[in-house]
Amino acid sequence: MKRLILFIYTTMAAMLATVAQAQNANITWQNPVTISGTSDVSTQGTYFASWAPYDGGASGMPVNGVTFQGFSDLPNMNTVDFDNGYNGFGSPGTADANYNALLQYATFANETPNSVTWGGMAPGHTYLVQIWVNDGRSIGQSRSETFTGGANTSTNVLYGSDGSGPGQFIIGQFVADGSGSETITVTAFSSGSGPDAQINLFQVRDITTNANVTWRAPVTISGTSDVSTLGTYFGSWAPQDGSANTFPVNGVTFQGFSDLPGFSSAPSFDTGYNNYGSPNTSDTNYNTLLQSARYSNEGTTPATFSWSGMTPGDTYQVQLWVNDGRSIGQTRSETVTGGTNTSAALSFGSDGTGPGQYIIGTFVANTSGGEALTLTGFSNGSGPTPQINLFQVRDITATLIPSGPIITRFAVSGTRLTLVATNGPVNGPFVLLGSVDVRLPRAQWSPVLTNQFDGNGSVTLSTNVVNPANSREFYTLQTQ
Repeated sequence: MKRLILFIYTTMAAMLATVAQAQNANITWQNPVTISGTSDVSTQGTYFASWAPYDGGASGMPVNGVTFQGFSDLPNMNTVDFDNGYNGFGSPGTADANYNALLQYATFANETPNSVTWGGMAPGHTYLVQIWVNDGRSIGQSRSETFTGGANTSTNVLYGSDGSGPGQFIIGQFVADGSGSETITVTAFSSGSGPDAQINLFQVRDITTNANVTWRAPVTISGTSDVSTLGTYFGSWAPQDGSANTFPVNGVTFQGFSDLPGFSSAPSFDTGYNNYGSPNTSDTNYNTLLQSARYSNEGTTPATFSWSGMTPGDTYQVQLWVNDGRSIGQTRSETVTGGTNTSAALSFGSDGTGPGQYIIGTFVANTSGGEALTLTGFSNGSGPTPQINLFQVRDITATLIPSGPIITRFAVSGTRLTLVATNGPVNGPFVLLGSVDVRLPRAQWSPVLTNQFDGNGSVTLSTNVVNPANSREFYTLQTQ
């Protein structure tokens, strides 16, 4: 059997349809779990928002790397009848003082129905919601409640108010609908008086599967040519430098207030510094930008940031810089994880060895149009804190499309080869080259025929060039 192999390039356009009609998404609930320790707090995916009701100091008590917000950061949050608070519920008695303190605060409702609504979610993304209830005062009543999201209601979540132990938490999962919002209704039960609905802690996480990033090796910062200009600019982040857009580097204008669509950084990225050591390149702007950074002050806990708005199927390039350069006698570094792939460690240059490093990665945007990167810090001293000095995203899809002719269709019938091609030079000549050995240098392939493209850069040819005596043949178009 004869095999004909041609060099063929094809392109594909992705079409997306969105449903405008909004409805409350159905939440799939797991079984309730009794509160036991910090590992209760989910770190799956990326942080979206939280609520630690009636605890204005909650943000100073992180648990398992999650910083809960007493003044909730849930977008467009609205509650029905959760208008009371109390801070004297019994401690759950875990080994973590922060976790215990947070769970002694709660909001409760004396009326029904009770609900929590929020928005700002990306339609089509998958979210995790986690809710805690804890009483633990041994008041002689069995108190519990259920949660309803869409058409699904959870099993009873126990408060631990009858002396049986601490309360419980529950996790649910849902896909955000076209409204980007969700409502959870709370229904309380009690064996005594006051079946008041209650919430002690609440968090939402985006657990959408992220595209896998293919990482290159880290490169030491040296000059403006470090800054990639491949493809087209999509967005950037120059944290802690509000005037970053006045310091262009290699034609790229970084934004201190990120212009990445749907940009979100973990609450642990709550500390900034603008006096890191200069990398001492020949460009003042580049040096200035790299002396500012945001970092997480929660030790070895990884820190995540994310963005959205990318075109599914397009190929994107990310570039991230870290620089310390103060010669503080510590070897600091971090890895970057995108999807299931983790980079090699980037050196901060904090041990006097020189400036920091940057890294480049590429990925194909999935149907969510979003991506998240997780930074994990390391140090041989104190403070292995994740850090980011500069970041940019570029759409490099167009650079992957061949600039020469594209064979879009071919067929073989006996000795006849039929071939259709586009993307050639308008009215320009070409040569059809053939070979029985694909490994030969192109100069050693044989000219089969010459012709020219039409006024649209296209050609259709059908010719008797196939030799039945050859077990295989290879063909390609070469412009002149």
